[in-house]
Amino acid sequence: MARKCPSCGTVYGDDMFFCGHDGTITIQEQDPADHDARLGSQLGDYVVVARVADGAMGRVYEGRHLETKQQVAVKVLHEDVARDQVAVERFKREYETAEELDHPNVVDVIDFGETGDGSWFMTMEYLSGTELTGLLEDEGAIAPHRMVRIFCQLAAALDHAHSWGFIHRDLKPDNVFLVAGEEGDVVKVLDFGSVKLQMETGPKLTAFGTTLGSPYYMSPEQAMGKLDVDQRTDVFAAAAIAWEMATGKVAFEGQNVAQILMRIVNEDPPPPSSMSPKYPAAFDDVVLGGLRKDKTQRPGSVGELADRVVKSFGLDGDHGKWAAASLEEVARALSVTTPPEPAPLAPAAPAPTAPAAAPTAPSAPTEDTRRATEPIGMHASEIHGGSKGPGVGLIVGIAVAALLVGGALAYFFLR
Repeated sequence: MARKCPSCGTVYGDDMFFCGHDGTITIQEQDPADHDARLGSQLGDYVVVARVADGAMGRVYEGRHLETKQQVAVKVLHEDVARDQVAVERFKREYETAEELDHPNVVDVIDFGETGDGSWFMTMEYLSGTELTGLLEDEGAIAPHRMVRIFCQLAAALDHAHSWGFIHRDLKPDNVFLVAGEEGDVVKVLDFGSVKLQMETGPKLTAFGTTLGSPYYMSPEQAMGKLDVDQRTDVFAAAAIAWEMATGKVAFEGQNVAQILMRIVNEDPPPPSSMSPKYPAAFDDVVLGGLRKDKTQRPGSVGELADRVVKSFGLDGDHGKWAAASLEEVARALSVTTPPEPAPLAPAAPAPTAPAAAPTAPSAPTEDTRRATEPIGMHASEIHGGSKGPGVGLIVGIAVAALLVGGALAYFFLR
């Protein structure tokens, strides 16, 4: 899409940010069928110059400081969202929390205010890259050296937030942004709008729709509607993200929210190495330890979890060391500590042919034989209810689902 100088009217390509004649900030040209009145307007000290992306909560624009020409991202709440008091308070808390946190792996916010048409805006550093979600969609399982570096940076950001008493509570790949850097990905943690401040009791701002819209990373205590949420909730979510980076799949899948929550509370995902042989068995123990149902059995911090991830690959030092290392350095270190894959065995010589034995009647399969030949996971009768009606298992499943959804509703609406 082209850009146009508002002073002289000269039209440029989308990569021309300033007019070649007078240096005026150029504005993105619009489709007349989708006109946006905010383009060219001023919010705070910044002029809105281009549309970047749309989300459920608001629209993101590119902005430029009128004097310094600094490039920023400007996030503006949608009109209908701006009428929701809970959403506005959540937006304000996202800004206030990020402003408190001065860390290279937390997005840097700049300004906050009200628009002229009754909405709210926030300006923040302009990030060029992709969300972790996009990387997972494009590549599936992520190579171990890249995963280690990303996870160590994520841990550094969360440990910093926890040291201030902030619990993210909505950690997911959508909120982990990857900026392309010379030495590899630079993690930026986004959206602290669901944060819980342990040091004080303020209004609970997690709306039902915003959190349960993406329940895959909720901790068991969140899924059951418990109120004693602490940093180990973020440990669980971080472990679920680590599992997903290793396998390319979500750790707790389901057809609906109730099924996902049931699995979070009652089931464990398979070891990552069973799906991604490049990951060592020691990594399985670490990640599954972070996914323990009882939060007291999880590591006490995301940093501790990341330290264990580092050691599971045979690396020395802590997560801080590998968060700061280049991607090439991590890859080189892993090539030394990770044993090479064994060479394929030569085919064995054929055994002498024995005389054919007389055929015998097949024996009835034993219970052990039957289970050994079935796929790993739930039996068909457990999934579909079998051929004898719903039975006790299905009734119990429905009851547990109702309890979980009820608990989640209580968690989000009654606290």
